Amino acid sequence: MSHQAKPITRRTVLSRRDLMPADARELASAAIAGRVLPLLPDGLVAIYAPKSSEVDTAVLAAALGDRAVYPRIGDDLVLAFAPGPLAPGAFGLREPTGPAVPLADIAAFVVPGVAFDRDGGRLGWGRGYYDATLARVHARTIGVAFECQLVERVERDAHDINLEFVVTEVATYGRP
Repeated sequence: MSHQAKPITRRTVLSRRDLMPADARELASAAIAGRVLPLLPDGLVAIYAPKSSEVDTAVLAAALGDRAVYPRIGDDLVLAFAPGPLAPGAFGLREPTGPAVPLADIAAFVVPGVAFDRDGGRLGWGRGYYDATLARVHARTIGVAFECQLVERVERDAHDINLEFVVTEVATYGRP
């Protein structure tokens, strides 16, 4: 994918996502949570606090309780994860303020993104935080997105990490 194609894909998919009515996003987010929960192993689960029109993780957070940990941007590309409470952080994100848990203690990562394909390809914001983090773990990886965020194919660079599952309000894509 050319350097021009990724920004075009981001703009196109974000505009589709942003055009979803808030009540449709809320219903779709709840449906996505219902599809994600059976995929989660026991143990800690990394989720995220949504920004803007991202899939809302409130239902997942409620179901997980103290098993949920959230990302915090650090000095390098590898994210740190900690339980709540959350406070304003980098890039307008809400981040945990407490001590981080070891990455090896996290059983699954629920990953946001801009665009996904049905084979686990993910296009994020281009900073590489999730790719750098997921390259260091051996845990279940689940991308969450609205069906309108799916594209035919996300081109993968050498550093891009393929996800095991991509879950939308319509289907669960990936290996059974």
